[in-house]
Amino acid sequence: MFLRVSRVTSGQRTYEYLQILETYREEGRHRQRVIANLGRLDRLGETLDNLMRSMRRYCREQFVSPTEIASRSSAVWGPILLARHLWEEMGLTEIIHRVCRSPRQKYDVAERAFVLVANRLTEPSSEHGLARWLEHTFVCDRQGRRWEPDWLPVEAITKDQRVKVSSGQLQRWYRTLDALLGAKEAIEGALYRRVRDLFSLQVNLVFYDVTSAYFQRREPTGRLRRHGKSRDGHPREVQVIVGVVMANGWPIAHHLFPGQTADKSTLQSVVADVQRRFGVRRVTVVADRGMVSEANLAFLSERGFRYLVGIKGRRSREAAQVLASLGEDEGAWVRVDEENRVQTVRLGEEPVRYFVVESGARKAYEQSLRERSMDRVGQALEKIARAVSAGRLKDPAKIGARAERAVAANHGKRYFSYAVGGEGQFTFEQDAEKMRAELAREGRYILKSDDPDLTAVDAVETYKELATVEAGFRDLKDVIAMRPIWHKTDDRIRAHILVATLALFLKRTLQHHLDAEGVCLSASDALGAMKTVSVTDLDLGGTKHRLVTSGGRDARRVLKALRLRDPRPPGCSQTERKR
Repeated sequence: MFLRVSRVTSGQRTYEYLQILETYREEGRHRQRVIANLGRLDRLGETLDNLMRSMRRYCREQFVSPTEIASRSSAVWGPILLARHLWEEMGLTEIIHRVCRSPRQKYDVAERAFVLVANRLTEPSSEHGLARWLEHTFVCDRQGRRWEPDWLPVEAITKDQRVKVSSGQLQRWYRTLDALLGAKEAIEGALYRRVRDLFSLQVNLVFYDVTSAYFQRREPTGRLRRHGKSRDGHPREVQVIVGVVMANGWPIAHHLFPGQTADKSTLQSVVADVQRRFGVRRVTVVADRGMVSEANLAFLSERGFRYLVGIKGRRSREAAQVLASLGEDEGAWVRVDEENRVQTVRLGEEPVRYFVVESGARKAYEQSLRERSMDRVGQALEKIARAVSAGRLKDPAKIGARAERAVAANHGKRYFSYAVGGEGQFTFEQDAEKMRAELAREGRYILKSDDPDLTAVDAVETYKELATVEAGFRDLKDVIAMRPIWHKTDDRIRAHILVATLALFLKRTLQHHLDAEGVCLSASDALGAMKTVSVTDLDLGGTKHRLVTSGGRDARRVLKALRLRDPRPPGCSQTERKR
């Protein structure tokens, strides 16, 4: 059956009638006949609407008019969908249930921990700002129950009040942090075993580096908050030192040290802890030049570890000896790629080898910097020489002071020497010996290793992987927003950074899946693309429906890479009648 509009002309007017027809077969041919005449279209009006509403109860599909559709809420869902998938894949719900179980706990630590980690992964904010995030993001538990912010009553909020969330909800987040910190070692150990079994992780290289995170409060209270060498451009702020251990791209452990701790003094305790907790034995520790000391290298050897470290190129007698021992023959170099080549050097009979890496791009860059610095310093020294020659500058002390300022700026001491012979006397020149040393190290860096099985090319490629740790630090500090830290106590600081490293762990897992499926997106871009997937709650003619948008092009690529075929939240397929 179907509807048809029949037109009838009477005099100068044409009338339209609505009819119901059916198709039937007679004598091998299809024919049509009128079942009912519903009347003139211009007179049906509300009668037809009432008829359709009456017929809806007998239809398999429910039909509603636009006036009966109301949007109850709409929230971002895609990033949380990814976070939940990765969280469950890593077994974090099971792990936290197992290691954070306590008869004193009256709440689900794993579910609350997921909210904290998902917030840090997708839109980092403080525990106070988390409430605002919950308003526009659909965050639910495994049963599909949405987390809601618990705001203070409007009449209880003053203009100067920073915290607008109920103290009860804040305390629940803080107790969750405390529970996670109490199980830190157990969580890290379980995650390491999980990723080792899930992705067949073979730990033969351990990468270690440190960074710093500053605080909003400047008071050096507690054990961790101290003034030290800042890597954030905030030298006036107190800070904490964070050391992260990575294996094959995954952060398997992290350690905290007081803000004034020197990089090299952290290595031994971290390596001993990794050996104790993860049972690694024959591995190569890869670290940058800030970790190098004779005591550290001897410690690694005593523990049975191999090492691959960078060594300082300036003010280092060791580096000068290595560079002086380079072979002049072109055949001494081994080509790594189009831009890089490497040469192996031994000093005496020592089993330790040095790898001098020369980068064409790095050499061109450093050469341009050197030429610019030499030009600036040369102009400054020439200006002093003209002033002395003209008799405007005679005092030897003043001449020496101006010359010292000139060579101190722009690294002038690397290239020039000067002399003040007496009153009204000044000479300067390019120092040939300094220039030879400068040109010898330009575009080059030096690696040191006691691993006899490591080839020169493998050493270069392995050391480049240390950039994975540095990228992890950028994620921790910028994307996952580990800094600045607002917490006051040492334990809350440790818990805050634990949550950030768990978020980094999930992000690295996401990147692993994208790379494995050949999706040319960074994990950050993938999370951003997933914001196009949202959840909308609709009221359709008295029935509640929860709909999920399909997302944009890149969001669909991410869902396919992670094999997420059903993007709906838990319980989304069910409908509920209004009460």
